[in-house]
Amino acid sequence: MAHTTLRILEEVSRTGIELLLREPFYAHLLSSLNKAVVGPGHPVETLAVGMGRDSLTLYINATFWDEVLTQPQHRCGVLKHELLHLVFRHPFVHEPTLDPLLLNIAFDLVVNQYIERSWLPDDSLFLDTFTTLHLEAGQTWFYYYKKLEELRCSMGSQTSREGQGELPYSLRSDMHGLERHKPWRDIRRRSELDRSVAERHLKDLLQLACQRTRDRAWGVLPGTLREALQQTVVGAPAQVPWSQVLRLFAATATQTRLKNTLSRPSKRYGTTPGLRILNRKRRLLVAIDTSGSINQKELNLFFHEVHHLWRAGARVELLETDVCVQRRYSYQGRRPEFVSGRGGTDFNDALQLANAEHPDGLVFFTDGYAATPVVRPRVPVLWVITPDGIDAGSYAWKHLPGRRVKMQLPAGHMHPEESSFQVF
Repeated sequence: MAHTTLRILEEVSRTGIELLLREPFYAHLLSSLNKAVVGPGHPVETLAVGMGRDSLTLYINATFWDEVLTQPQHRCGVLKHELLHLVFRHPFVHEPTLDPLLLNIAFDLVVNQYIERSWLPDDSLFLDTFTTLHLEAGQTWFYYYKKLEELRCSMGSQTSREGQGELPYSLRSDMHGLERHKPWRDIRRRSELDRSVAERHLKDLLQLACQRTRDRAWGVLPGTLREALQQTVVGAPAQVPWSQVLRLFAATATQTRLKNTLSRPSKRYGTTPGLRILNRKRRLLVAIDTSGSINQKELNLFFHEVHHLWRAGARVELLETDVCVQRRYSYQGRRPEFVSGRGGTDFNDALQLANAEHPDGLVFFTDGYAATPVVRPRVPVLWVITPDGIDAGSYAWKHLPGRRVKMQLPAGHMHPEESSFQVF
C-alpha cells in the first residue's frame, strides 16, 4: 500500500502541474490541501474532501483512482470539481430540512458549469441534463434546488429521506458524482468550534491560492467565481462607518446599569466605593429588503455591510422583509445561503416590529422604492439606500423617518470594496 500511495500522490502532483498550465488558481489550491490515499473499507470510496485529524483533507480512494479515473482529463476534471465545491463552501452548507439528494444535485449543477464536459465522467450532471426545467446558468444552489423540487412534485413522487421513490436516473444517488459528497456529513456533525476551525482553514487556503495567482490568471476566472472569492477572502472595507453609527445609537439609546462591589460604604462620604458602570452590546434590528426590485449584487452589498456592522460589536438580528417580515434570525458572522421574499415592498411591518421590541436601533437596507411608511418609529432608524435607489433629496427620500445613507459605486466598478458612501 505504501508504494501505491506514493505512486498515486505523484500522479496527483502531475495532474496539478497540468492544472497549473491551464488554470493556476486551482493548482495552487490543490497544492495547499492535505491529501490522503485510502484503500478498501474506507468510508471514502471515490475522491472527496472531508475532515482529517486537524484540517480539511482530500481523500483519494486508490481503486477509484486506478480503475475509474483512468483518463488524465477526467482526473483534472474531478479534482477541479472538488476544489470548486470548496470555493463555494458547499461542504459547510447545513440545511437539515431540505432533501439531501436534491441538495447534492444542486451543488453539482453549480460547479459543473465551470468545467469542460470532456473533463468529467459520463454520469456527471449538467444544466441540460434536465431539459424540461430550462435552467439558467450562473445561479445559486438554492435556485437549482427549487427547480428540482418542482420537477419532483410534477412527477407526483413521494420521495422521502428513506426512499427515493420513482425518480428518473438523473435524480438517483447511486452514481459516484454524488457519492463524493458523503464525507461532508461528518463536517456538518462536528461541533460549532470544529466547523469554525475548518472554515478558517478553508479561508486560509483560498487566500493563499489567491495570493499565488497572478493578475493575468486571476482575470480569466469567471466573474461569479471572482465575486465568491472576494466575498470570502478579500475582506473588503465597509462603505458605512459602522463604529460611528454605533456611537450614534449609543448617544440616543444608551442603557447602563450599576453594579455594586464588595467594598463597604464610605463612613465619611456616605457613598459606595467601587461602583462599576456596565455597558452592553448594542442590540440592532437590521432589515434587509428582499423584494423583487433588489438584485443579487445589491443583496451582496447589503450582507457585506451587515458583516462589518456585526464586527463593529453589535448584536445583529436580521429581518428579511418584502411586503412583510418573511424571516428573522441572529447574524453570527455567516451570510445565509438564500433569502426569503422577492415580492413587493412595504416598510411598515419592520417598523412595527422595532416599536414592539425596543432595540437600540433599526438599520434598513433598501432601494427605497415603496410607499411612505405610515408607522412612526419610536427607535433610532438608519436607512441605507442602494446606489440605484431613490435619489437623495427626492420626496420619497425626505419622508423616510430617521437618518439616511446613500451607497455609491464609482463608475465602472461593481464590487463593494471599490465603493464610497454619503451620509445625509
